[in-house]
Amino acid sequence: MKITPIVTALLSLGLLSATANAASIDFRHQYNSESKNHSSRVKMGNTFDNNFSVSLEVKFKGEDPTDFMKGLQNNGTEIGLGYTYKLSDQWALQPGMPIEFRDSGTTFKPQLRLTYTPASIDGLSLSGRYRLDVKNGAPDYEKYRHRGTFNAGYKMDQWKFGYEFNYYYADDAQYTLYDNGRTNYDHNVTAHYSMGDWTPWVELGDVSVGKETSKRELRSRVGIAYKF
Repeated sequence: MKITPIVTALLSLGLLSATANAASIDFRHQYNSESKNHSSRVKMGNTFDNNFSVSLEVKFKGEDPTDFMKGLQNNGTEIGLGYTYKLSDQWALQPGMPIEFRDSGTTFKPQLRLTYTPASIDGLSLSGRYRLDVKNGAPDYEKYRHRGTFNAGYKMDQWKFGYEFNYYYADDAQYTLYDNGRTNYDHNVTAHYSMGDWTPWVELGDVSVGKETSKRELRSRVGIAYKF
């Protein structure tokens, strides 16, 4: 199995958890209904007392994506850096820089998120994010992609529910994203259930099948997170 990069990154995750104030680890498995593809990822992150956050994500899949866990190989590694500015009790600004490493090249993802938690509705949070994907190693016309994201979340006792909408726009008209066009979108709904330090969760998404077709498919994700 071609999993040496995965093992190396997981060892790095262990070192991160040993030095962090309070860390979490999250395993996720994904299945796409139309393409029949499986993929998984492990993510560890921590937010420090000074509001600085760091994360490491390792993605993997089988040599044949339709055959789960056979011939595992690296499907990309991503590190994330961020900081939270508390503007008030209700507003927060979060700049960040995820960086993804793949065989095809490195993608820088500078982003800025604004979050609002209204005092009048306990448990509700709303946020918007802008992200620019900058692909090194891609043709010039595929180098830049814009992404706008809206999130709504509601926490009630041990449950947490979420909705996310993403809109994608290619910087160059030659950069095809969906249905032979330069735009794309997806919708996602999530449910988390907290059981002490453990949180199982599920996500269902409406996503595109490919860049040259108008077909959509169900993307199902299940995961479990653990707080140290």
